[in-house]
Amino acid sequence: MDPRQPSTDGGNRTAALSIRPADTFLRRTSLMLYLYTGATIVAGLAALAWASLTFPIWPTISLTQAGGPEGILLGLVFWILLGLLGGTRVQHLHGHGVLTFHLPFIIAATALGGPVAGGWVAMISTLEARELREVPWYGTMANHSAMALSAVLAGVVFDVVRNGPLGAAPDQAEAVQLVAIVLATFVMSGLSTGLALGTVLLRDGLSLREAARLYDVSFRTTAASEVILGWILTVAYGTIGWWAALICSTLVLVIWQGHDAREVASHDPMTGLLSRSGFDVRLEEILVGVRRGAGRAALLAIDLDGFKAINDTYGHGAGDDVIREVGIRLRDSIRLTDAAVRRGGDEFGVLLAGISDPGVAETLAHRIWTNLCEPIETDRGMVMVGASIGVIVIEPASRVPSIDRLHALADHEMYLVKQARNGGGVRVRHPGSPAPMPAAVKGSSGPT
Repeated sequence: MDPRQPSTDGGNRTAALSIRPADTFLRRTSLMLYLYTGATIVAGLAALAWASLTFPIWPTISLTQAGGPEGILLGLVFWILLGLLGGTRVQHLHGHGVLTFHLPFIIAATALGGPVAGGWVAMISTLEARELREVPWYGTMANHSAMALSAVLAGVVFDVVRNGPLGAAPDQAEAVQLVAIVLATFVMSGLSTGLALGTVLLRDGLSLREAARLYDVSFRTTAASEVILGWILTVAYGTIGWWAALICSTLVLVIWQGHDAREVASHDPMTGLLSRSGFDVRLEEILVGVRRGAGRAALLAIDLDGFKAINDTYGHGAGDDVIREVGIRLRDSIRLTDAAVRRGGDEFGVLLAGISDPGVAETLAHRIWTNLCEPIETDRGMVMVGASIGVIVIEPASRVPSIDRLHALADHEMYLVKQARNGGGVRVRHPGSPAPMPAAVKGSSGPT
């Protein structure tokens, strides 16, 4: 029997998936995503070209008191370099930083130099080495084009408000300046967030409600802090000098190192996945929503099959390569609303949040299982591992099990797969299915 072929196991449904409808859905989603990405790139580049031909760069961005083309160019380069400096703060976070500290510099450049300066700073200063390594070129272009489009439109709004009827009164200049920068910031933040949300909706197949959960309270608070910092940098640069803006940026970067340290501590250093403690915090947040009737969730317990043989045959270096690759594949297999954890050794877990029905959990679990069973390249050659996956669907109910109980239930389902079939597979416990817990099954899975 092909170990990758799902089969029915016990009383729980693990029948083979219907591949044709899933493939059709994925092809349709991919086509829509490519069209959306292409439209974003075209719109961003067209907006930047139009602004460059239509607007001058405002002299208030000049780095020197003498002004002139040289001072304006130096000012533009200054804000681009600050933006690139901000991007370096997430290099050591292995891709799990929340924000990349670009927005304040784009806001300041737009307020000081207008649509052209804001657009070019947004296009160039948001470059990151991690992005160039991990994101396809068209995805990178779309990200930067979306930021450039947002900055250009924000600059146009700023220019219209500042030079409109309200700006004609000299005694209202400061008030008009404040209104202009606030409105421009709302346009920039709203448009860039909306464009990113569109990508997430199409790429991960999320509903609007599910995607909205990505922008939770912590995200909004951090984004608001970046907006306020952008206003501070604008005032400091215009009234004191470039060195004041540089000092402000450096101080904020130092302060944010504490946040970064906490972020790193909640992740596994080898895979970049959440640690058990960080994962349980995320799980508790989702359970609160489930208890309030916000939707279903699912918990997956994953144990690799044949991993010990790889360690024994090829050495621990090859085993480490396998663990790192499994981490990458888990991240690539789940949606942004989901979470993955390395529980220790060759044990992993996944939390599927906001699923519409149990069938979605089963489909996603099989997708994860299929990806994990693909050959893995190590420094000793190609190897293969299997996976046993137990799935618990968490329904809104008067009483949702505790975190420890959920882990134990998922482990139990995973054990049944491992004991019944050498090739592993997926076993889903649907709501209402009896799940007696043997006394021997507690917490983590055993050896493979």
